[in-house]
Amino acid sequence: MTIKTSSQHVIQTVTTAIFIAVIPPLWAVLSPKFGVETGAVALISAGLFTAKGNDPKKALPIILGLLIGIPWGMVALKLTALPGSPSMNQFLSLCILGAVSVLVCGLTVVGRFVDATAWLSGWAITILVLGHETMTSWHWLPLQLALSMLVGVYLIGVGGVVFNNWFMKHDNK
Repeated sequence: MTIKTSSQHVIQTVTTAIFIAVIPPLWAVLSPKFGVETGAVALISAGLFTAKGNDPKKALPIILGLLIGIPWGMVALKLTALPGSPSMNQFLSLCILGAVSVLVCGLTVVGRFVDATAWLSGWAITILVLGHETMTSWHWLPLQLALSMLVGVYLIGVGGVVFNNWFMKHDNK
């Protein structure tokens, strides 16, 4: 069985591969040099941007959702640490915060500006990254998460689309 592809598809795939082969690894290598320990979050965020259709017009709602997920995750971790059963605290905080984020995006004007999937993803990323640290050692990690999310959506995600569009425009001349 052979797969037929157009030359435009092949060129777009190759340019995407080149971009992905260079930009994310550069971020991975350079980000720790200026104190960012959350570089892999950029790849997750870029993957979310891609899964949402690689549409630069969707970048703002995606990044807003990811960024709102950071304090949401911090709240979840603080609620989990309350006195009592950590498992019950975690269960209740995840139930309540998850439902509230979906309801806010689905039933209010917020949903026009904030991507609910990105909010939930940012929340989960934050819990994953900060959950392995004591609260007293979070310091700049939330800001590093935000920077990595911005890099993922805008530099890698939107940047890849812009690079592809530029290359396709210049290749057709």
